[in-house]
Formats: sequence, C-alpha cells, structure tokens
Amino acid sequence: MKPHVRRWLTLVAALATVLPPTAAHAAPPAPPPRDAPSPPAPLAVADDKGPVGWDVYRRLDRLPELAAGSRTRQFSSFARDGSNDDGFVGTYSCLRQSGGCVIAEDRGPGEVQSIWFTRDDGDVSATGWIRIELDGVTVVDTGLQRVVDGGLGHPFVWPLVTNADQTSGGVTIKVPMPYRDSMRITTQFNPLFHHVTYREFTDAVGVSTFDPRDPATDVVDRLRAAGQRDPKPAQPGSTTATARVDVPAGGQATIAALTGPGAVTALRLRVPDAAATPATLSGLRLRISFDGRTTVDSPVGEFFGAGLGERSVRSLMFAMDTAPGGWYTAWWPMPFRSTATVSIANTTGAPVTGVQAEVTTAPGATWTGALAPDGTAGYFTTQSRRAETMGGSDWIVADQAGRGRFVGVSQTARGHIVGGNTRNYLEGDERVHVDGSPTPQIYGTGTEDFYESGWYFNRGEYSGVFTGNTAHLFRSGGCVDECDAVYRLMIGDAVSYATALRFGIEHGPANDMPADYASTAFLYTQPTVALRRTDTLVTGDAASRAAHAYTDSGSQYALTTPYEGDDDNVPVTGQVRSGGGAVGFRLAVDPANQGVRLRRHGDQATAYQEVAVSVDGSPAGVWRQPLGNGRQRWLADEFVLPAALTAGRSTVTVTLTPAAGAPAWTAARYEADSMVAPFVDTSAPGAVTGLTLAGGRVHALGLSWSASSDNVGVAVYRVYASRNPNVATTPANLVGTTRTTTFRHGPLPAGQTRHYRVVAVDGAGNAATPSGEVSATTRTRNTSDANGDRRDDVVAFTRGTTADVTTSLSDGTRFVPDGRVWNDHFAVGTEIPLTGDVDGDGRADVITFTRGDTADVYVGLSTGTTYAAGVKWHDFFATGTEIPAVGDVDGDGRTDIITFTRGGAGDVYVALSTGSGFGPGVKWHDHFAIGDEMPAVGDVDGDGRDDVVTFTRGTTGDVFVSLSDGTRFVEDGWKWHDSLVLGDQLPALGDVDGDGRDDVVTFTRGTTGDVFVAISDGTRFVPQSGRWHDWFAVGDELPGVGDVDGDGRADLVTFTRGSAADVFVALSTGGGFGAGVRWHDRFAPGTDLPRPSVS
Repeated sequence: MKPHVRRWLTLVAALATVLPPTAAHAAPPAPPPRDAPSPPAPLAVADDKGPVGWDVYRRLDRLPELAAGSRTRQFSSFARDGSNDDGFVGTYSCLRQSGGCVIAEDRGPGEVQSIWFTRDDGDVSATGWIRIELDGVTVVDTGLQRVVDGGLGHPFVWPLVTNADQTSGGVTIKVPMPYRDSMRITTQFNPLFHHVTYREFTDAVGVSTFDPRDPATDVVDRLRAAGQRDPKPAQPGSTTATARVDVPAGGQATIAALTGPGAVTALRLRVPDAAATPATLSGLRLRISFDGRTTVDSPVGEFFGAGLGERSVRSLMFAMDTAPGGWYTAWWPMPFRSTATVSIANTTGAPVTGVQAEVTTAPGATWTGALAPDGTAGYFTTQSRRAETMGGSDWIVADQAGRGRFVGVSQTARGHIVGGNTRNYLEGDERVHVDGSPTPQIYGTGTEDFYESGWYFNRGEYSGVFTGNTAHLFRSGGCVDECDAVYRLMIGDAVSYATALRFGIEHGPANDMPADYASTAFLYTQPTVALRRTDTLVTGDAASRAAHAYTDSGSQYALTTPYEGDDDNVPVTGQVRSGGGAVGFRLAVDPANQGVRLRRHGDQATAYQEVAVSVDGSPAGVWRQPLGNGRQRWLADEFVLPAALTAGRSTVTVTLTPAAGAPAWTAARYEADSMVAPFVDTSAPGAVTGLTLAGGRVHALGLSWSASSDNVGVAVYRVYASRNPNVATTPANLVGTTRTTTFRHGPLPAGQTRHYRVVAVDGAGNAATPSGEVSATTRTRNTSDANGDRRDDVVAFTRGTTADVTTSLSDGTRFVPDGRVWNDHFAVGTEIPLTGDVDGDGRADVITFTRGDTADVYVGLSTGTTYAAGVKWHDFFATGTEIPAVGDVDGDGRTDIITFTRGGAGDVYVALSTGSGFGPGVKWHDHFAIGDEMPAVGDVDGDGRDDVVTFTRGTTGDVFVSLSDGTRFVEDGWKWHDSLVLGDQLPALGDVDGDGRDDVVTFTRGTTGDVFVAISDGTRFVPQSGRWHDWFAVGDELPGVGDVDGDGRADLVTFTRGSAADVFVALSTGGGFGAGVRWHDRFAPGTDLPRPSVS
C-alpha cells in the first residue's frame, strides 16, 4: 500500500454425491466431526479443477496438476484510468452500491481464495461489516476487523486470517470458499484498498458450497507448522540422499542424480555460515533438470525467499533457518518421468566449499503418464531474471508459453531513488495476462498490496505462511538507496493457463521509478498447449457478420481506446456493435473439444452488461460482467460454453439475450477457443495484412495493421524497418516488438524515410510470412508554418479592438513580405492566441482562448494565404486564469489543446482535435504544474506524442516531466533536471539538435542575453549541454523557437516589438546557434503578440 486445475487422476469414488444448489438462506449442511482426519484419498472432484475447498491445503502433493478447468481472476480497487488512484479515496472500490459496497460478484461455479484489504495504516474498522454470500447463503456477516482478528473462530483463525500486525499493514482472509452458482461480497462502507482473488470453474461437478461451520482444524494445524515441516501428505517409499560438495568459481557441482518415475518432495541446502553472505547467496545458483530439460536456474537466496541475504523465512513451501548451521528447505513437489539432476552453480567469482545438501524423493508410477506431453501435470519450473527496470514497461516476473500454473514469486527490489520517497517503486501494480488476453485477469493496487501487506510494510519485516517482507534495507547492508526482499505463494489462487502466461508488475506508480529488480517465479509447466482458436467473428465487418450468420438489432460505432494493463498506452481502434436485443451467430469449433472458451472484446464504458447464453437453443448459463471503465474502455472477457453442448460438433450457434434492464451488450469481436487435448503447436500465424502508416509524422512514425489469425493466438508482432526498400526481416532491422496491432517508431529526425514490414509470431515461436511493405517520411514540427512549406513563419496578433492577425512567411533566409493581414477579426481583447495545425492539413492555423467565465475556443483555419473566419471549436475550456497550450498529445497529426489549472489543484485537461472541432475536456493529470510553475508542451521522449513539462524556476530550478501515452500524461512529475531555468528566465521546448526529441532552451534575456540548452536523451535533460548563444533576446525582447529554415532543427527567434519591431533569427547548427541575423525590420510593432514566442 502507500504512504501518500486437465485430468490428473481417475475418480476413485465412482458414485460421488453432488449436492444441489442450496436454497436461498437455507442452513448449510452439517459439518463433519471437529477433529475429522484428512481423507486418505482425494475427494471425488471434477477432473480438471485440481483440489477444491479444503483440499487446496490438504493435498499440496497435487500442486503439479495444471487445472485446465479453472481460471483465476480478481476484483480490486485499481485505478481504472491507469493512474495511482488505487484506493486512497475509494474512487474505484465499489462495483456498485446495493445494501453496501459490492466489491466482488460472480455467476457460475467457483471459489473465493484470497481477500485482502487495507486502509488507515491497516486498521479496517471503518470499513464496517463484511458480508459474503455464496449460492444465496450468507456465510459471513460481521465486522471486518473482527474477522481478521480471528474473532469468528475456526476456520477463520490465523493464518487463514491475518490482521495488520501479522501481515505488516494489510489484512487477509485466505479461507477457500467454494460456490456452485453465485458469489457476492459486500462491505458496509467503502473499503478503499482491496482485492478479491477467486477461481472460476467450467462446471460445478464435485463442488459443494462452503460450510463455515467446518472448523478444518487439520488444515489450520498444518498451516501453523509452516516452515517447520513438509506440508504435503506423507509419500510412501520416500528416501533421502545426502551430499557435500565444493563448488569452484565459474563451475558447478552435482548434488543428486535421480531416476524415476518419482518426485523430489524436499530439497535442503546448508551453506557454511562464513560463506552465506548476500553476494554468495545471489551468486550461487540452484539448477535442476527433469527428463533432460533444465527448468530451474535460480539464485539460492531468492529461491528460498530471501533475495537480500540470509533471513529467517517460514513460509508454507520454503524456509530459511538463520541459526548457526541452519538449513534452507523447499517442499515444492517436483515430479519427473525418468531422470532428474540437482546441481549448484557458482557465479560468485570465488570457490564455495562445504555446501551440504539433502534431497528427498518418492517413487510414483503415475508421473509417467501425468507428465507426458498430453498429460495433466507440469514440471516444476522457475523463471529468474535480474535487470534494470525499463521506463514505461512492467517488470516481467514470468513470460511463459505452453500450459501451466503460476504458484508464487520471490522478488528483490533495489531502488535507485535518491531523494523524496525513496521507496516509491512499491507503488507498482501487478498485471497478469492469461492465454493472450489483452485484459489482465489480475490487476492489483500496489506492490506491497500484491504481497498482501500494506503501507510500505508499515509493521516492518516479517515472514508469513503465504507472504513475507524478509528484508528491508535503507542505505545499509550493501543497499545503496532503499531495498526490499518479498515473496508470495499463490496456492489456492494459482494462475492456470492453457497457451501462455505473462505476469508483470510495475516499478513505481507509472512504471517510472528507476530500480534494479530481480525475481524468481515458481511455476508448473508443459510446452504443449490446450486451446485451439477455431473461429473469429469481427462484428463490425459486414463480410464477417455474413460468414457467421450474425444477427442483432443494434447499432454500430467506432471506438478508439486502450485496454487496461501494461499496454494501456496503446489506443486500439475498432467498430463496436451495441444493443438491447438478442444477438446470434455461428462459430466453428473443434469436434474434439471439451468445451469452448468464448472471448468477447467489448466496450466496458457501462458496467453490468448481462446476457443469457444458449448454444443451439439449449441454455448454457448467464454471462454477467460487473466491470466497467469509462477511460480504458476495451475489455476482453470470457464465457465457457460447456462440453455437454459443444463436444462432437463442428459448429455451434450461440444466442446472447440481454437481461431485462441491463445495459446494452457490446462486442467488437468474438473468438472461439476450443478446449482440446494438449498438442504441440507447429502452425505459423497468417501474414499481417492491412499494414498502414497512421497518425502524425513528427519525431516518430506510427504503424497499424489488422490482427493476424493463428490456431492458438499471436503472441507478438515483430516490426522491421530499413532506410531502403525490400526490408529484410533480419535481427539488424528489428526495431521493436508489440503485443498490439499498432507500433510507434521513434525518435526519428525530420526528413527520414523508413520502410517497414511486420511479422506475426505465436507463443511457440512459429513466425508468419512477412507482411507487405509500407514507407513514410518524417516531417518537421509545425509550430507556425502557415503556408505548409515546412518552414515556420511568424504570426502577430494585435488583439484589443483591432484584432488583426498578420503573417510573414519564411523563405529560409528571411521573413517576407511585410506582415500582411490574414484575418481582421480574431483574438479580441485580452484573449490568448496560439498557432498549430488543428486539422492536420500541414498548415498552421490560429487558435484563441477567451478564458474567464466564457472559456470559448475559436479557430481560424489557414488556407495558405489567409486565416478563415474564427469558428467556435469548444465552448468551455481554459476557464478563469488557466494557462492554455497546444500540442499533438495523441500523435494523430492534429494539434490538440491543453490547459493547466496550476495553483493548489494542479490539474491538466486535454481536448483532442477531431479535425473539425475539439472533443470534450478530459483530465489527463491531477497533480502537475502546481503553484506558479511555468508549464510547456513538447515531445521530449521522441514518440511523436507531445508531453508536458513544468519549470519551478526561481531558486530551485527543477524541471518535471509527464509523458503522454496518447490517452493521459502518465508520470506524477518525473524530475528530469534539478538546476535549469532559474529566476525569471524563460524556457522553451524545441528539437535543437534534430534527433527527434524536444530539448529545453533557456533565455536569460536582460543584459546577459545568454541562451542555454539542455538536450533530451529521452529520460532526462542532460545537464552538461551548456550555453549555445551569448547574445540573443536581450532586454525585454520576446523570444521563441521554431524551425524557420526547415532543416529539422529548432532555431531561435526574438521579437524586439515596440517602435523598432525587428525580428532576429539564430539558426541551429545542431551543436550551437549561429549569429543573430535580422530577418524582418517591421513586424509585431508596439504591443502586438507574436508567435512563435514564450509568453
């Protein structure tokens, strides 16, 4: 938090009693005897869910089951606009209000697995009661604080519930609560920060509604012994092998070589106390191969939950004993069919001697079939990585193709924040994407929140059964700034996947905090896949509708917006069908299917869309979507068409009937993923079609294309570029990859031509034939180019009662002719006029802001020789004394308008140009350019989208930046310089070196007349750029920047005004500015307001 499960085994119970749905408010069934022992054999459960209910913890030996009939999902209070507003005031905490704050609800069978809250430093009393309803039965209805304090008694006792003292700032409920038909969780008052992680099942076979009267004493006792003994049931025939090895520098030593079939059930290491330093535990790597394939290669410390050195760890699946001669132990079940090898590798640079090991194994004939390529179990796997974080991108904890389950992570953060909130990296949210879905199934509210603690682990270090903050260092113990080691086990809430998993977590509130991150993810994996994409219906395409016998009574509209998650900076355009009547369509499915996952891509602007689903006329259930998001509106959600209605058929007709009173059902696309027997994917995707250049041409080139088809799904698109035609798809020409169907290539200097091809690649690495080729050339920025010749001109506004607009055009060496009147009634009184190409025709237009109470915005379009009469393009923007600005913030090649409220609010609003008007004003930032700071707009990272920059000036001279992602300004003020533009100096933004990124130009004016430049490198303004001119814009002259000679580099312009009315220019050489030369001797006299200028 913040300061500020397919088949695993044959059912052994041939006649299992399946309870019918419980009547609303009926008493739960009688519990078993209080001290009932664990059953000796698995309960009769559906064969693709994995353990359900208390068996989640009783049968940890079944962790390798891949549970294909289970989907792990999450409701949380995450900020729907992609900001950091994840619960501070509860903006997004309630799905709806209905007798309280509804925080989670689901239709169909499933299981609640993990509930977490925090507020008020971990005291959740103000949330009031919590009510949990399963299948119409209220199973919990009491004060939330009472629950997490253990006041309800068994089974709601530690560690199945924890308060903030036990999990360092957060409270949890980890009781597994299955349901057959419905789930709803409500709190009395807005709970602020929360998440509810739950599983959805494909059917209710073997699922019984949770009984709160079952004390599950055996489970509680097992969990309370975490870190002290193996939590799995005893395995017959287990044996333990011991070893003592010396590991040479740069070499490795084998601890155990095993034959199967069987499973490693425990692995213990003892590193000599004198050698067990943080560096050694980071440099020693545990490597394990199963059946000839290495799936584990991880730092020893992180593998056992302590990435910053030896710490006391007592989790359910691993432990670390810090006592002299203490052991490090892991109890993950690690099955293999024939062979397994356990080794220690040494990357420390020095030998490590006397490492002891114990490896316990148990024979198991079932593993021969279960681990076959089409088997039901996975190999124990880790993904370990360490690197510097990348701005704007999630830290990737796991990126895995094939089938599997994610069961936990150990993470190490070494922050590089030198001042202010040095632990701000913890503001990052986790986002988990399954089977290629662009919408994350799990989207959290903060890093320590994911680790189910709170407020930056405000009770300090701890090690719990499921989560821990094993180390926190601040400029000590080898930590330069601030560092954390954390872990989380996801046992009941393991994330199953059938084709691919991408698990990422932000570093900071907007992936903007520098840090050295490391992580070790724990998974069970198979390289085969178990979904086959058999059909895709694009509802906005008439041909696709006809081919699928699509019918509806709705309407159609265009939508450009991002999906939530790591790609929320990429707007996606599509056509949406929307309506309140029945929708019908035909889809191709695999006759060998075991059910079909129907994925919809829809508009979630309105929550609680709901339809009754039928397949070939037979009811299949209710598809309800409680989620809604008015900012990032695309949503990919799923409904499982049951095998009873789909198996053996090659096509099915689906009918979706909206519920009475529900919002319009929306969809742009439906995808049919047939659930099939696991197979090796050897089919390449179809070639990319529809490749086009989209958007603007300044600093970057934007590409878009149609989604490629694939039998499993495209994992990534590779983008290749060359200065020459016939682009070769070689590593040298690879300029980037993307998971979406758009890509921006930049920064690029003006006048650069690039040729492009795109290749679709699936998760198995199968690559498509390259696309056709397109090309485009970058352009110079149009600041004030009135006639479209790609040289900026000068424009002057008399304002007042005359309201003339005069223009003098650049010929590359001077401004000619004498200022001619291009409009004789524009920008009257004290209006604020600016220039920019609002309609995207390549000519700069004039824009004026009335501000005050009227807050109108008028535009005069350039014809190339005149400005047309002013037309109102907005009737309420830049009110009062707000500071208006212009820039192409979404990169579509049209100038948009921006306004800064400044003062205590510090809001930034944007109205995007449509080419014939400005859209509604939308808040793109809520804390930027505060007080009397001086804001500016420019593309400082070179992605072709203008960003916002603010200068504190005065004695501090700080410069803060927030980058545009095309839908918002992302960062909460990222300091790019700490001593620039001092006192009353004037800043301007322009690409003075022609590298495709805007730099800072500072005018001292007065008697010094110096001009300083700080070059942007895309992440900061380089401090040592220096003085580029020593006598320009003296006295009270009004300076500005623009590319007046059209060479792609921003030049200096200054206006003397007054009676002299001279205009001087200093051209950029790319490393300095040339001498000031008079380009006009009678322009912008008196008090005329000229552009381009800083004012």
